[in-house]
Amino acid sequence: MLAVALMNNLIERRRAMDQNYEKTSLVDRVFSWSIKDILNRDLHKHKMKTIPDRFRSVDEYLQCFVPHLLEETRTELFSSFKSLSKAPVFQICSVETKEASGSSSNKFFYDIKISNALSTIGANYQPKCGDLIALTKERPRRIDDLNPLLLAYVSSDYDLIISVHSSRSISYHELNHQLKETSLQFGVFLMNLTTNTRIWNALHNEAANSTLIKSVLHENTLATEQCVGCGNGADGSDHVSDIIRSAKLNSSQAAAILSCIKTRNCIHKHSVKLIWGPPGTGKTKTVATLLFCLLKLKCKTVVCAPTNTAIVEVTSRLMSLFKETSSSEHSTYGLGNIVLSGNRARMGIKENDVLLDVFLDERIGILANLFSPTSGWKQRLESLINFLENTEAKYEHYVDLLKEVEKMREEAEKKAKSVKILTFGEFVKKTFNGFSEELEKNIVDLYTHLPKSLISSQQVKSMVAARQALQRVRYFLQENFSRDDFKKGGFRFDCFNRISADCVQTLRLLPKRFEISDLLENKDTKTFCLQNADIILCTASGAADMNPVRTGSIDLLVVDEAAQLKECESVAALQLSGLRHAVLIGDELQLPAMVHNEICEKAKFGRSLFERLVLLGHNKHLLNVQYRMHPSISRFPNKEFYGKIKDAANVQESIYQKRFLQGNMFGSFSFINVGLGEEEFGDGHSPKNMVEVAVISEIISNLFKVSSERRIKMSVGVVSPYKGQVRAIQDRTKNKYSSLSGQLFTLNVRSVDGFQGGEEDVIIISTVRSNGNGKVGFLNNRQRANVALTRARHCLWVIGNETTLALSGSIWAKLISESRTRGCFYDAADEKNLRDAMNEALLEDVSSSFGSLSISRGYGRRNAW
Repeated sequence: MLAVALMNNLIERRRAMDQNYEKTSLVDRVFSWSIKDILNRDLHKHKMKTIPDRFRSVDEYLQCFVPHLLEETRTELFSSFKSLSKAPVFQICSVETKEASGSSSNKFFYDIKISNALSTIGANYQPKCGDLIALTKERPRRIDDLNPLLLAYVSSDYDLIISVHSSRSISYHELNHQLKETSLQFGVFLMNLTTNTRIWNALHNEAANSTLIKSVLHENTLATEQCVGCGNGADGSDHVSDIIRSAKLNSSQAAAILSCIKTRNCIHKHSVKLIWGPPGTGKTKTVATLLFCLLKLKCKTVVCAPTNTAIVEVTSRLMSLFKETSSSEHSTYGLGNIVLSGNRARMGIKENDVLLDVFLDERIGILANLFSPTSGWKQRLESLINFLENTEAKYEHYVDLLKEVEKMREEAEKKAKSVKILTFGEFVKKTFNGFSEELEKNIVDLYTHLPKSLISSQQVKSMVAARQALQRVRYFLQENFSRDDFKKGGFRFDCFNRISADCVQTLRLLPKRFEISDLLENKDTKTFCLQNADIILCTASGAADMNPVRTGSIDLLVVDEAAQLKECESVAALQLSGLRHAVLIGDELQLPAMVHNEICEKAKFGRSLFERLVLLGHNKHLLNVQYRMHPSISRFPNKEFYGKIKDAANVQESIYQKRFLQGNMFGSFSFINVGLGEEEFGDGHSPKNMVEVAVISEIISNLFKVSSERRIKMSVGVVSPYKGQVRAIQDRTKNKYSSLSGQLFTLNVRSVDGFQGGEEDVIIISTVRSNGNGKVGFLNNRQRANVALTRARHCLWVIGNETTLALSGSIWAKLISESRTRGCFYDAADEKNLRDAMNEALLEDVSSSFGSLSISRGYGRRNAW
């Protein structure tokens, strides 16, 4: 019995130690790795299990992602080790020890000053918060140059100073920069840990709200999607029906929005609703309209997306819809109830961008300026009123002051110096313009950035009237300031007094103070903005910053592009305080999230919550009308992937297509056989096919010619699954069209993964693979094929080797069969220009066994060009 008790005690102690180890921060786990660990592909192999479809508990759900997250992090770090010679670097000027605080006292904290002499070493890297860097004595070229490994995590960044905590103590000799041979000289960027850290923290957040997570653990039942108790209740549909009608949505889009609003009103249960948005079905428009309805209903909603690009797109569409329905006089009133949170640089928000009207960091700065106790809105308003009421006295004071200055200069320099004294009109115009322009900007900022609960529509009307009054005075001064009778007793001066008195009367109607909360007065402006927002937009990982104190209780979560989001990335959003319902919008038949580690990918680490819920039987509300592709293009992917999508009237054959296709052999949908191209495996083992590159280059050249001669605005996209081919096509077409075509012709060459969500008038797909055994590698991926085949609006041309693709047994074999059946199959060799381009490419490739061959001209085809 004693032995059993001792054994149980040992097991419990070991379990406790394991749990404590699991709860350490992700940064600490990374810091515990040696170079050997980072290079070890089997480091977490014993813990890697396939992500299950169902889970027995919330704890099992959260913990099952941890080993995969660690392995993904290790893989990214390993990848950066392999490319050290190309990694961004900075030069260290000094390193100083920094006092740690709180529970972090066991870590090693330092301030690093960065040298600004970047050109001397070719460095161009400014570390950012969340970056993981290696500190080295020499600029690293190989992995051995990192030994002994010294990692540092950037916790804050300023202009040329960063604060870090490091994986070990930095020794005296490393700190002493008098000893150049032993001191730290460089920092090299390895990866950014921000997203992975946020996921890690969400997976280990024991205090988080887990009620909605419980509803996604098991298979679906009707009870999880329908609530009898709320079936006939007020759902807000009457209130939003006008919005839906004005947005001109189709029936499936309108039904999706109304069902989401009904779900949001349910108080009896928790639920997750899925909206299925195949390519071109107006998913983003539907999401934007849904959010606009929720804004009108004052439903506190957090909106997430996988990437900065995706969330910016949703925000832009919502703002466009908002401004379409707003008064032209105050088109930004109400935007204070919308907040976009994130990193400005990563979101690509530039100066004068309309997104600044809702961007959180910008709003924080503006509100701090408006409500400054010494120089805020109230003080500026009072200053302008005082000036208008005491114009003559202000001018006399100005003249006296300048005369005093002139006298002091005469005495100091023993000689007279004339000081330019403005005339009364010049003084009034200059001073009023300075005051009024700043005040007018303040007025716009107030009704743009304050929530509607703090600024009424009547107050906004007063503000609009005040702006108009200011503009009238400004116009009067512009026309009259230089006139001789613009002085005391003059007619123009009397007119100015009357118009300025009217302006003062209007300004006195403005509220000098608003019922702002203690948060603003205590300078916690960020919390004020988030608590008062009805719609908060951020990336999925950014939802980790939305804690209950900062945001308050959340009514609804909306996740756009949900099928591109790893399930573990959605955990932070599912834990939002008060959350009862979520709406996921996506298409699991398109590409999922990127996974760097092959074992993780096979273990379903890249699978989305959207896809898993579909597998468990949760119903999807289908958006069933596509507005992008000509019917001849949509026919194949619809039959192969969806089966229920209708073509909207706008995608039927258009005047554009008739003009474009006239005189060309290739139709809206075509397969073009390039039979003799040979795939090559270059750097990174990514294949390329130079014969296909030559054919595509020739096709693009002729498209450009058609566009220029017929003055047809045309956007062309070239898509390939392989980075090697993308680079080869980019090199071949580089700078050929961008400067010549202006806005008439655009060319976009990207990988399939990079094209997800995009569309162009013409899409050319390069399949690359060319062999006699039908091996097509990851070209066989159905989701990747679906994305590639659904990007084109008017023309889709697939370039490839018929034999290879036909033998592959993949979706591409079906596409060849379909193109033959529909009479859309062509041989590139039948066209002289294409045949010549292919011959030239073959001859250039001296290493190819086909280098001396010439492609014979086919028969029965006419010249397409």
